[in-house]
Amino acid sequence: MKIQEDCRPCLLCQMEGTVRIAGGDDETLQKVLLAAEEELERIWDLELTPPEISASLYEMAGAMCGSADPWLPKKIQYTREALKLLPELFAAVENAVDPFETAVRISIAGNVIDFGVGNRSEETFDLGSVIGEHLEKKISPNDLSSLRGAASCAGNILFIGDNAGETVFDRVLLSQLKPKRLVYAARGGPVINDATVKDALLAGIGLHGEVVSTGAAIPGAVPEKCSREFQDLFREADLIIAKGQGNFETLSELPQTGRLFFLFVIKCSLSSRQIGGEIGNMAVMKW
Repeated sequence: MKIQEDCRPCLLCQMEGTVRIAGGDDETLQKVLLAAEEELERIWDLELTPPEISASLYEMAGAMCGSADPWLPKKIQYTREALKLLPELFAAVENAVDPFETAVRISIAGNVIDFGVGNRSEETFDLGSVIGEHLEKKISPNDLSSLRGAASCAGNILFIGDNAGETVFDRVLLSQLKPKRLVYAARGGPVINDATVKDALLAGIGLHGEVVSTGAAIPGAVPEKCSREFQDLFREADLIIAKGQGNFETLSELPQTGRLFFLFVIKCSLSSRQIGGEIGNMAVMKW
């Protein structure tokens, strides 16, 4: 999904959130916003995706605030809070009429822990309530049946994660997957509250499969900008599950093969227009 002009205000709001979470004062905020506007003019390219454009902005804002990973406290906070819910999450799947669908819904519910949408640095979530809402929420587009079929016969699955904390919710779905090889890819460096390998391991992802780095600190996955290891895994996987809007924004630029599925909450009008779902819907989309 290519970037559009109406992405600019959202990107600047994200920079404000980064400054606030890093403890920056109003003077620092103004300096960062001015620098961000200048950087946007320098790097703006309508052939790039929003995550590719935002990556350099986050790196710049972090440097100006004196922190390479300003979102780390939030990442740890939401991972710990989600881990407290894990027994309840597994029980919900075990007792469900359709365990696989319930696991998918729980995994997608975790996608609300996303601070890369406007200025959400001070937003808090009642994670238990979020789960309850998403067990009944509409899925549109809905390719769940295709995902179920693909998961049942895949021998090699690549799962591309998104946000820290959300990783815990992913564990419920990972436990439903039974391939010969399961690989979970996390970001190649700190960016927003996206999960790095260290964040994913803190969430216990290593109990379900291998954990690797994409090799790129981008809040999405752009294979040609990732490591050779990730490119090989991406090419060889029978099934690829990509969580979050950032992965959708980047990987939807690739040709459709039918082995890639996007799981995310629709969070902006740009994504809504592209796929036809309403903002707030859960999406299970075959690509």
